Amino acid sequence: MDVLVVGRSRSTVDTAIGLLETWGFAAQGVTADEEALTALDTRRFRALLIGGGVEPAARDRLKDSAGRHDVTVLEARRNGRDLETYLREEVLPVLREPD
Repeated sequence: MDVLVVGRSRSTVDTAIGLLETWGFAAQGVTADEEALTALDTRRFRALLIGGGVEPAARDRLKDSAGRHDVTVLEARRNGRDLETYLREEVLPVLREPD
């Protein structure tokens, strides 16, 4: 699995997953912190994408867990961009980097 997407909006998470899969990446998405932490413990992910609506305390827990599992963390900062543009400009270049 390439990417774990964590967000608060199910529709945004699902859209991100669909786009990532269209571009050839395996992705899983969750909206609850405990689900995300459990998924990270599987060590199946190389990147964690944290959505803009995830609260600071939750972000810290997720980043700590990702760090323990050597998972790259990407924090969404769309700055007015639509989701597809943000993913193309910020996330895809990172995912395309060699391991």
